[in-house]
Amino acid sequence: MKNRSKETYRDQRKKEKIELFKHFRLRLIEDLYKNKFFALFNHRCFKCGIKEKPFPETGNPPILCIDHHIPMVLGGHLIAGNLVALCRSCNNKKKDKSPEEFYTQKELDKLKPILAKQKNIFDFAFDLDYWYRDRKGYLLSLGLDPKRDHEKLCNENDCDFVGLSTSRYEITLEIDSHEK
Repeated sequence: MKNRSKETYRDQRKKEKIELFKHFRLRLIEDLYKNKFFALFNHRCFKCGIKEKPFPETGNPPILCIDHHIPMVLGGHLIAGNLVALCRSCNNKKKDKSPEEFYTQKELDKLKPILAKQKNIFDFAFDLDYWYRDRKGYLLSLGLDPKRDHEKLCNENDCDFVGLSTSRYEITLEIDSHEK
């Protein structure tokens, strides 16, 4: 697998990222669950400990990223149980090193229970019925902060606007079957 090109890995990472986050359906929910993931690491880089405020509270690009614990070149995938919060600097230092090459045994022991907890975060199924019945209630039940995310709920000009209306749109087509 080490003979694969950087472009192939980049494309595979992109596919796996889409797959990991697609079931959240809305960026608002995806961000909420990314925040839960980073909370497992106390919003710190697992390696160096640099702290980041829970996003998207800051206007700055995130310091932390989601890294493959076992790199793709060694058979790892972007799936729950193989994800570590690293700052960009530590992520660049780790590159394709195995966990045993990059982390101390003490760090690996500390990381093991965190990896096990990830399934609870990423094992998410969007509840469409609840969404149509009570959008705000559904988002609050997931842990949404209505003060922080007010714009996404109420401002139609926000790029991540979800609105609170629970009405479904129906389209009726009438086909004129009279031949001329």
